[in-house]
Amino acid sequence: MNLGVEDTDSSLVASLQKGNKRAFKILFDKYGQRLYQFSLKYLRDKEDAEDLLNEVFLKIWENRLSLKTNTSFQAYLFTIAYNNIRQRFLKKSREEKYIQIFATEYLFDSSKGEDQLDYQLFLKKLSSIVELLPSRRKEIFILSYKEELGNSEIAEKLDLSVQFVKNQLSIARKFVAAKVKEDSDLAGELLFYLFLRQSSL
Repeated sequence: MNLGVEDTDSSLVASLQKGNKRAFKILFDKYGQRLYQFSLKYLRDKEDAEDLLNEVFLKIWENRLSLKTNTSFQAYLFTIAYNNIRQRFLKKSREEKYIQIFATEYLFDSSKGEDQLDYQLFLKKLSSIVELLPSRRKEIFILSYKEELGNSEIAEKLDLSVQFVKNQLSIARKFVAAKVKEDSDLAGELLFYLFLRQSSL
């Protein structure tokens, strides 16, 4: 689709606000490849970059009524992409810390060290174990290990006593650690992962 002289970003955004799909397509054609390359530079994975591209333009479409015609659409677009990338890195960092904590605290005696860690499969298995916890205990556990909140912060957030939070975390940790140790493959993968992390420090 060729861009017309009248197809400035401001006019395209104004048309997009009215639900004009042609304007949306032109903006996608104009910025999509640049946004993809920008994302690929940081994410280093083609599928992740494609997912981010689709997420950003989906957000543009869903929020079209709130778009402004007097500001840079390109700057707005890349700001969304940057924030998305930042959140992905933050999530990955928390997941890695989540795994490392368990390896350090509970599984130092279970390493087999045979195979490389299938990261996503490991997270899926570990999450399935966490799902077995009673709802309140699971909520406390996730806030502690994934959201990295302290006991007092969790207690305040959930309107519980700090001692109750401590007790529930202790029970949850022992349960999850026991379940992980029951799965010899999972325990071995986790310890091998920790070994690689420590070796790279």
